[in-house]
Amino acid sequence: MKTIFCSTLIFIAVLTARAQGSIEAMQGYVNPTADIFSPIMAGHPMTLGWMFQPQTDISVTALGAFNDALHGSGNMEIGLWNSSGDLLISSLVALTGTSTNSVYQSITPTMLTAGQTYYLGAYSSSQVYFYVVGPDSDTGGYAIMSPEIQLSGLAYNTNNAFAFPSTTEGSPGDAVVMPNFQFEAVPEPSTLGLLGGGIIAFLTMRKKIKSPAAGV
Repeated sequence: MKTIFCSTLIFIAVLTARAQGSIEAMQGYVNPTADIFSPIMAGHPMTLGWMFQPQTDISVTALGAFNDALHGSGNMEIGLWNSSGDLLISSLVALTGTSTNSVYQSITPTMLTAGQTYYLGAYSSSQVYFYVVGPDSDTGGYAIMSPEIQLSGLAYNTNNAFAFPSTTEGSPGDAVVMPNFQFEAVPEPSTLGLLGGGIIAFLTMRKKIKSPAAGV
């Protein structure tokens, strides 16, 4: 009975640690004013995106962009920077323009720390189409974010190159809708402790059960 209990404890801990899986940072966006629901076009190449703060430690697993950002097929370079302007990870994402869903490219998992500010930007040498949403936008639109991600404002770089989007505007909730990413929440220490405690209890109980048999 005790062995079954320990096994169950381990099983529950593993399920808790893996429950969330990959989550989209920006899960969609809403623009309630139909007559101005049209994209703003960028006439020359620039890096566009948003800054954010994770509300818990996360591991970024994929970089992406909304598929209609090019209104056609082509590659878009997505980058993730820290507040010092250091490029943490980047990836080329192939877009087809056939839907408004985000398209992703898997990356080496990259850890981000809760409360720190990071910058997400997208760049293409082709003309891009994007929306500006948030409390400071003229459209009244807003982004639907995962609870783990707090928007801190829009970010961009007008140089004709893929570069750190160091120019920032707006307030929390503002963003340029184009880049996106997927992440996994890092298990809380209590969850890891539950898993470790379950394993130790299981091994200890197993040893006690085997010991009498060894002396027979």
